[in-house]
Amino acid sequence: MTYSTQVSDSFCHSPSSILWKRRDTLRADRLLSLILTLQDQGKTTASHLAGALGVSRRTILRDLDALSLSGVPLLAEGGPGGGIWLDPAYRTSLTGMKEAELRTLLVSSDPRLLEDLGWGQTFRETQRKLRASVPRRFESGVEHLRRRLVIDSRWWWHEAGNPHLEALQAAVWENRVIEGEYQTWDGQTKAVRLEAYGLAAKAGLWYFIGRREGEWRTYRVSRFVTARIGGTFARDPDFDVSAWWPAHAAEFAAEMAGFRFSLALPEERVRYLRGIAPGRVDVVGPWETPGWVRVDVGLDSSLYAELVVLGLGCQCTILDNPELAEAVVQRCRDGLTAHQGA
Repeated sequence: MTYSTQVSDSFCHSPSSILWKRRDTLRADRLLSLILTLQDQGKTTASHLAGALGVSRRTILRDLDALSLSGVPLLAEGGPGGGIWLDPAYRTSLTGMKEAELRTLLVSSDPRLLEDLGWGQTFRETQRKLRASVPRRFESGVEHLRRRLVIDSRWWWHEAGNPHLEALQAAVWENRVIEGEYQTWDGQTKAVRLEAYGLAAKAGLWYFIGRREGEWRTYRVSRFVTARIGGTFARDPDFDVSAWWPAHAAEFAAEMAGFRFSLALPEERVRYLRGIAPGRVDVVGPWETPGWVRVDVGLDSSLYAELVVLGLGCQCTILDNPELAEAVVQRCRDGLTAHQGA
């Protein structure tokens, strides 16, 4: 496939002209999205574009032909490593935005996370400029939304402050090594030396992605006792934190549900159980006692399981984990010994 590299003057000055001439508005939007996708991603394949825009590969090829005939400077190369891309000298001047797109930009970020990164003032200035550029016909709708929606991704209770976030952030930006001390989940402190690869915010908590001994690992930023910036390292060019994090998060969640057991409990207590173990409870079906159900639970530790069972008290029965049952009984005995007569 070969596309012309000639750019018509009319299209350079008004690249949206082909879009307004289309009777099919959906296709016009798709052509615009196709231009912006190519402009953003560089060389890519027709199959990748089809997946990104949710259409068939044949549709993408037809759209590419339409863009090329209209003067958009598309280049193509076949074979392994080939693909389709825009002439690097070409940039669209499409600036029109829909009301829904403006709404998305105005409410999509959490200001407090940006404050953590030192970008709070820049964010506020950007928001002011964006609101000032809203077309008059959209002003009422945008203001309507602003007064009715806020995004706050932090959990109700969280560690205040991240004294080492600035150093970790600088190391990530500059491909530097981090050396310091880290507190593990059991309270122990260990020395670490990590290649700084990325940062991720989850439920208001910051996590640092570092490579150690050839493997990428995740560390909670608030658990760094000390953090010093060391020398540079050769970053793996294929690592993309935006692609790596979702898969890692899913794997981590599965690991955190590795301690599994089953309970029988009154059906009306399932909501309470889900409240203290959100996302960890599956209702299997009715139990032999009228009004009771069987549930499967996956937690990250036996201690967490003990606390859950103790919270339910006599309103549950452990079905398939005698070790857990014995641990709960022993904890009750210890509690009676410690608090009896207090």
